[in-house]
Amino acid sequence: MVRDGTENQKQHKIPVPTNYRMAAKYLRQAIHEKKSIKSELVAGKHFRTGRTIMHRLTTNMPQINAIMTNIELLKKEPKLNEWLARVLIGELLFGRGELNGMSLPVECVRRYESEIFEEYEKTKDDIKPLTRSLKEPRFVRINTIALNLEGAKRMMEEEGWILVDEEFADYSSFLERMRALGDSEYMVDFHFKDMLVFPWSAKNYWARSELVGTKFFLQNKACLVPTYLLNPVKKSVVLDMCSAPGLKATHLACLMKNKGRLYAVEMNDERYKVLCQYTTDFGVIKTIHGDCLEITDEQVPGVQYILIDPSCSGSGMLNRIDASEPVDEDRLYKLSGLQYKLLTHAMNGFPNAKRIVYSTCSIHEQENERVVESILRHNGHFKLLDAREELGKEWLNLGSEKYPGIGERCLYARTEIDLTIGMFVAVFERCAEGEVNEFYVQNQTYREKNAPKKKRDNDYNGEEAEGSEKPKKKKSKKQNY
Repeated sequence: MVRDGTENQKQHKIPVPTNYRMAAKYLRQAIHEKKSIKSELVAGKHFRTGRTIMHRLTTNMPQINAIMTNIELLKKEPKLNEWLARVLIGELLFGRGELNGMSLPVECVRRYESEIFEEYEKTKDDIKPLTRSLKEPRFVRINTIALNLEGAKRMMEEEGWILVDEEFADYSSFLERMRALGDSEYMVDFHFKDMLVFPWSAKNYWARSELVGTKFFLQNKACLVPTYLLNPVKKSVVLDMCSAPGLKATHLACLMKNKGRLYAVEMNDERYKVLCQYTTDFGVIKTIHGDCLEITDEQVPGVQYILIDPSCSGSGMLNRIDASEPVDEDRLYKLSGLQYKLLTHAMNGFPNAKRIVYSTCSIHEQENERVVESILRHNGHFKLLDAREELGKEWLNLGSEKYPGIGERCLYARTEIDLTIGMFVAVFERCAEGEVNEFYVQNQTYREKNAPKKKRDNDYNGEEAEGSEKPKKKKSKKQNY
């Protein structure tokens, strides 16, 4: 009996193989915490096969989940970590076909190996792997402080790239040609002449290129829409409230010809370090390590232009989990509240601010049109501009018709149409003296008429919306291993 106890004690100390442990961590972050894990996978020194493993998992997640449910694995093994269980099942079915090590979770899943394979045979014809309908192009922004468009073309020609030098009647015809890019072709973007477009196959080329970070930046096209709409002039004063990693800040610096002052704010310690690395060569940029909600006009005097690209659900990101996920209403409720606070602070904390651009990489109306509607109802001194008109270029996707006066003035980048990440953009401008936006007037009128009834508007003003309840929190079960 003593001997058995010693053996069991030793077995408990056998660690889970690193690849399994890391894969479970990133899978949880991607699905449960809704995080983008692309940069972590690239930087993971101890998880070099991470992208391959994660692609297998995300592609086959519907079948893995179905098998776990059908064999009641977590019900039979309540101490088994659900994310690690998914990884181990994925490796059995779609990886090496066997599991490494003798750790407790590995041994646990091995006991169900025959059931897992039997269930796979039953479900494989009904549940198909997820496939991406889009292999997104590689967008590369020219650092116009160091290089102009003609210099970039010469550099690409020396590297063996062939410029697609064609005239396009409209944006749609440009998109069709972009879909058909050959492996050695590249294009100058239809909208932005400091953006080059390469085929999917160019990803490895740019991953190895020493030009990245000096002459060029890898930046999705949709991310240039907010900076172009902010459109700060040379020698102006700009505030980038949620700045890391710094790609939008460096583009703003280029638009300003590296003259003036750009305050780039980031609160998170690690992200602030990345921000400093990106912006170190731009003299116009001053980084601030702090909470943008606590930044005052005294700290950043004379701010005229404000960019707000806040934390969001990331539902428009191409590098997120491939599987379709249910909407986390509780998380959207909290995010939209934060987004409302940031916009309120931008509109009321900086008296010289004349233009504010709000953008998210989300496709959810709760974080987009609804936040815009709410902010206009409570801030009469800013109005919503027509973003497509301000861009001055053809654009295909606008906001929802459910928000009249708002949806048609906002822009969306849609992955399936624009071949970019999904993004939302709204442009605000300070009203002229004596001018008030129409949504504020309507809201004030409504309040006056309904004051005795003490009704609340369906928006974000520090109170719960009329007829709505804050989503109830789900209790999370603590797992033992």
